[in-house]
Amino acid sequence: MTTQTLTANPPRESLADRLRKPPMLGLMLLVLMLGEKMLAHTYTVLTIYVIPAPWKYWVPGIIGLFGVWLVLRGMGRDEVKGSLLGYMGAVLIWMSWFESGLPVLAQFSQIPTFLPDEGNRMAGLMGEHVILQASGLFCVISLFFIMLNKDVRCRMLMWIRRRLGLEVVGKPTQGYRPNVARVAAFEYFYVTWFMYVLTLVLVDPRLLGLYHPVTYLCSGLIMLWGIYLVYKLTRQREVGLAIRYAIGAVGVLWFIPEILALYEVFYEFYLYVDRHPLVMALVLLAVIATLRILWKTPINPSTGRSA
Repeated sequence: MTTQTLTANPPRESLADRLRKPPMLGLMLLVLMLGEKMLAHTYTVLTIYVIPAPWKYWVPGIIGLFGVWLVLRGMGRDEVKGSLLGYMGAVLIWMSWFESGLPVLAQFSQIPTFLPDEGNRMAGLMGEHVILQASGLFCVISLFFIMLNKDVRCRMLMWIRRRLGLEVVGKPTQGYRPNVARVAAFEYFYVTWFMYVLTLVLVDPRLLGLYHPVTYLCSGLIMLWGIYLVYKLTRQREVGLAIRYAIGAVGVLWFIPEILALYEVFYEFYLYVDRHPLVMALVLLAVIATLRILWKTPINPSTGRSA
């Protein structure tokens, strides 16, 4: 076969190759991370309310350790596999040690609950929510000092830094390549933490509450923010970078089903796996399929990024 023949008849792209290009790449990541959050909620319900003691403590503890192992396995890997391993490890750590662990800590510390006088009582704060809301001060302050690191590439923090005129921070180190597994895990923790605290502050019945006009306004703005970030996600071209961008974008977007569920206009079917086993099985299959497609991404050996 001659070179002219190859040029005239280039090899046909597979379905997986087309899915790894915009806008399908962003949409595929949207499916992956929305599915992950649904499965994470299912997992939390099972570990807190279904699995009996002492297994309800042992299972999250062991799975959290497996999450740590995944993050460590991602250290030094290419952009795609490193980002995926860091992301998946962080999910397991957060859902096992935080979501399943904080209720135990709240019960041990005898932290009271704060429920609204009217409306959806799910919009109140359990003891674990009080702990997490109080930790928001540490979240914001630590993010401020992280923002002052010139080599931090988080686009939101870089945008804030530019708006505040913090040129004194300096320019990023030339040629610096952070470990993407650590970055992906770190981003998942902080986005999840920040959005959790923000939601709790908005719906706290001791403050504004679910039905205050300011809560309506802020909720609308956050929804628009999440939709805009997903639009930007569909324009990402490099697979590893898109994975890390999706962590933040979908983390913000997830506010929409969370707040709509509190307003009782969205049914969280993923909390009732016993009622919807087929739907949750399809969600699990979709997550596995997208992970496999992303994992098989061809890598440029000279850059470590998707080819």
